[in-house]
Amino acid sequence: MREIATIDRQPGSGTIAVWITRRTESLQARHVNAAAIDEAGDPLALEKVRLLTRCCVILVTEGSLLDGLPIEGEPLTVAALETLVAETEGHQQRILAALDAYKQHTRSKTLVSPAFPTSPKVDGFPPVEDTPSKRALATANFAACVWTTWLETDEERRRRTVRPKTGQSPWIMPEELNSQTVPDFPPVFAGRLHEQPLV
Repeated sequence: MREIATIDRQPGSGTIAVWITRRTESLQARHVNAAAIDEAGDPLALEKVRLLTRCCVILVTEGSLLDGLPIEGEPLTVAALETLVAETEGHQQRILAALDAYKQHTRSKTLVSPAFPTSPKVDGFPPVEDTPSKRALATANFAACVWTTWLETDEERRRRTVRPKTGQSPWIMPEELNSQTVPDFPPVFAGRLHEQPLV
């Protein structure tokens, strides 16, 4: 199960805030851990960051610097999450197009259209205070909402892969959209993710 570690470490702050977000249910992304680490005063600060973030994809808040932290690879940014929103919206359009094609082919008038969630906007997730923990939480909340939107969107596709009464597949979705599992992320976005090593 993938996890995202959102880090806020602003220049001159002295505090590193970390929020961990995970797919905890089949269609939900939720926060499962959080910490505020005193970088200057805690001799174990870097080790704590390493332990919190191992096996996680790193997401940084705006303005954060990771120099000197035990972090490998390029982190995600809010802009990367916005590309996931765009990928999700494109996926919604492909699902609707497949549904329309099926309706035209079968002349069905009883099919129910998907109830896609509204796409989140980063402006809707401002920090309630200008502190490391609140900045990290705001960005982590945006990430959780973006991730859950993807999961709920792809579930609408998955529900239309098998005919409920007969178990027949494929059903409404064409072959290229007929997977019966909901992946953590769409393939293009998933290909950009870099997980931190276990050790």
